[in-house]
Amino acid sequence: MKKAHGFFLLVVLIALIPGCTTAPMLSEQQVITEYDRVAKLDLRLKEDYANGLYDLAPSGFTAADEKLKEAISLGRTKRDDRVDALVTQALAITDKAETDAATTKELMREVLSARGLAIEAGAETMYPTEFEALDNKLRKAAMKVEEGDLEGAKKWRPEMIQGYAAVELEALKQDATEQAHQDIADAIEKEADDFAPKTLKLAREELALAVAVLETNRTQRKKARDHALRSSHLALQSVEITDLIKDFERRDFTMEEIILWYQNQLSQINEPSGEDLPLHLPNHEVVTTLRNKLSTYAEMQLSELATRMDLQSRLEQVERANREAQSRYDRIQNLFGPSEANVYRQGHNVLLELHAFNFHSGQSEIQSENFALLDKIVTAIQIFPSPSVVVSGHTDSVGGTAVNQNLSQRRAETVASFLEKVGGFDKTRLTAIGYGESRPVASNETAIGRNTNRRIEVLIINE
Repeated sequence: MKKAHGFFLLVVLIALIPGCTTAPMLSEQQVITEYDRVAKLDLRLKEDYANGLYDLAPSGFTAADEKLKEAISLGRTKRDDRVDALVTQALAITDKAETDAATTKELMREVLSARGLAIEAGAETMYPTEFEALDNKLRKAAMKVEEGDLEGAKKWRPEMIQGYAAVELEALKQDATEQAHQDIADAIEKEADDFAPKTLKLAREELALAVAVLETNRTQRKKARDHALRSSHLALQSVEITDLIKDFERRDFTMEEIILWYQNQLSQINEPSGEDLPLHLPNHEVVTTLRNKLSTYAEMQLSELATRMDLQSRLEQVERANREAQSRYDRIQNLFGPSEANVYRQGHNVLLELHAFNFHSGQSEIQSENFALLDKIVTAIQIFPSPSVVVSGHTDSVGGTAVNQNLSQRRAETVASFLEKVGGFDKTRLTAIGYGESRPVASNETAIGRNTNRRIEVLIINE
């Protein structure tokens, strides 16, 4: 009876096994393939990552990634309703993250430019710790933007611009002077400090010049490398002098033998001339003979010295002009609130990116509510001694290309006309250009992006 009962239970368990077996789970790739919205979201986030947006809105994109992972996890067990709901949430988060990233990109334009130059110089590889610390600050500033604290984010800009510029400069120095440093170190190891101190001192001075050139103007890379190369040559020369002196000592040369060796070297230098050197004459006359043959080389050296002095004078002028340009930029930046304009320095010029103009749809007349903003623009232009001004109009992509082009031109002309009639600026120094929808600064796929693209820009050119 017990055997029969056990057999009955076994049959029941076997019968229940198919019902308890779970359906096979989908792989991550199968989920992406089967769920069209998941696939689109996955592609969109990958493109945002490739375009460098993740660091410009880190919190938002991290949250979007988490939602996507959760949706894929539920999709593996075919929980369609939950997958759809999570994708909807992730899309909303992504929309905001992309908008925040666009805002960060505008707000940190100069920071990102400095970062790009640092990467180009190799700082990311040469100084990974310092570079990562700066990137962390950039992400923190981006998080401030995500929180809506634009003023808080702005406070990070000077520190980051200076930081990226500093690692760029150090990378340029290392790239240009690394060999010279090594050659000087080798010369010291071979006792050149004891046997050829003057030559080694010259090598150090040329190395210092290479560094000074980069510190003054980091675009002068070729000139810095030329000084570094000269430093290397002098360091190697100090080693040769050291070896020669040691050789004289090892052979126990008398002073007469050293002078005869010296005269033989002069004769070899003179040999291509086909004439004998007058070695029977005083040494200064022998030297004069050779000096005349090398006068062209001496003139070249004098020309280089004059060029160096002229460069120093020009560098001082550039530094003075840069200080004046920064002072103007700071004064103009303080005129505008974050909702009125983004202010960018472009060399000695200043660009005002204005989003607060409220033109009626399809119209170009200035509204009275914008008079205060226009007064600020007039004040900003007056900070320059005798500027030229380019007013450019921009639209979103809604409407036809020709219509947008015409509308942007009319709006730019309206603002330029105000600057002439009310601001009192010379018409010949004002230019109005309409770019229509051709120069977007944000995506036209979202309402916020389109609003950002509808703008007036005023470029104040220092002349």
